[in-house]
Amino acid sequence: MKLLIVEDEAPILRGLLRKINQFHTPFTDITGASGAAEALETLRQHGADLVMTDINMPEMNGLELIQTAKNEGLCSRFIILSGYDDFSYARDALRLQVIDYLLKPIDDEQLEELLTRLGQAALAEHEKHEAEEQETFTEVAEHDYVEKPEASKQMLEYIEANYVRDLSLSSVAEHVGLHPNYVSHLFKKETGMNVLAYIQQLRVIKAKELLISRPSLPLSEVAMQTGFESQRHFFKVFKKHTNMTPRQFGEAQHPAK
Repeated sequence: MKLLIVEDEAPILRGLLRKINQFHTPFTDITGASGAAEALETLRQHGADLVMTDINMPEMNGLELIQTAKNEGLCSRFIILSGYDDFSYARDALRLQVIDYLLKPIDDEQLEELLTRLGQAALAEHEKHEAEEQETFTEVAEHDYVEKPEASKQMLEYIEANYVRDLSLSSVAEHVGLHPNYVSHLFKKETGMNVLAYIQQLRVIKAKELLISRPSLPLSEVAMQTGFESQRHFFKVFKKHTNMTPRQFGEAQHPAK
């Protein structure tokens, strides 16, 4: 779970980061920002499950930060820190549906209890969302499979015909018209390995066939004709699968007289 602390006074920010990192809460990714602009950039790049922000900051105050973050859909949970027990601030915070309004100096026990409760709630919401997504995915996948009972056969035939090309899970999924996640699940169920591992194994098999049937073919050509991105990559994958280099394999098939 991600927590972003926004405080323009460096000593206070350092103290909060040190203190909260020692708490036992669901938040394991705790970062700080020294102002609203930095906070918004952090949220845009990495997101956050909860933002705890000072209210009095130059250029853009905490309330404006919250409004901007909400407008952009960057975060939905906010706590305000303030050194002022000002009714107008509290009213505006209520309008923005801020979870809590904490006055400095902050009571450590109160803060840990609040962060623990909010972290657990956010975690439960995440788990619920993931469960709903998985349920939807399963329903779609089952429907897709009913629509494409030959999907496994199509995937294997497509890989066999195109292993020399730059294949990927996405390209295989696009060919059969199924979601990549479902293709990965179905392929592993049918073959016992993932798509990329299967492609690699097939390329090694084809390379072996070339090394046996065309012993004079340069290894760089063998690599190119079996879909490896480079000769170096070919050597690495081949040795991983056979415990021999391509040259050693070729010599074993055609020993010198």
